Amino acid sequence: MNEKRLLRRLQRGDESVLPELIRQYSGYAYAIASNILSHAMGEEDIEEVVSDSFLSIWENRENIETEILKAYLAAVVRNKAKTALRKHHAEEPLEDDILQISIPNQPEQKILLSELREIAHDAVDSLGEPDREIFQRYYFLYQKTEDIAETLGLKDATVRAKLSRGRKRLKVYLTERGFDCEDTHY
Repeated sequence: MNEKRLLRRLQRGDESVLPELIRQYSGYAYAIASNILSHAMGEEDIEEVVSDSFLSIWENRENIETEILKAYLAAVVRNKAKTALRKHHAEEPLEDDILQISIPNQPEQKILLSELREIAHDAVDSLGEPDREIFQRYYFLYQKTEDIAETLGLKDATVRAKLSRGRKRLKVYLTERGFDCEDTHY
C-alpha cells in the first residue's frame, strides 16, 4: 500500500493499519535493529526493539510530522536500539555516528532538524554511486564495512576510505550551508 495512505490512516488512529505496517516494514526494522544490536544482544532483544518501535509509532502517531514513514520508522528503530545498548552497557558499533537522529521537543529544534535532514539527504545524494550506497548502508542500516564490501564487491579498505571521504564531503556541505559541524554531532 502507498506509504502516504498508510501514514494518513495511522494518524487517524485506524487500528487496522498497525498489522499492515508490521507486515510491510518488519523486515526493514529488523535489519536495522540487528545491525546495531547483534554484536551485543540476542535475537529476543532485537525482536523486542522492533516491537517497541512499532508500538512507539502507534502511540506517537498524532505527532508524526513527516511524509516519509519508512525514514521515521528507521529513526525510531535506531533510537530504540541505541537505548537498548545503553541499558545493557554495551558500546555502539559506530564511533563517529554523524547522522544520529533525535526527536526534539521544542518547535524551533524541530524546524532545524527538519532542515538539517533535508540538507543531509541532499548531501548524501550528491555523493554519487557507489559512495552513496556505502554511506546509506553504513549510517542508516548499520551494516559493517566488511559486509558492505562483500555485497558491493569491494575491498574493506576501499569502503572505509569512501566513508572517510564521504564524511569530509558531508561536513563541507553542511558547513557551507551554515551548520557548525565542529561542536555538534550531525
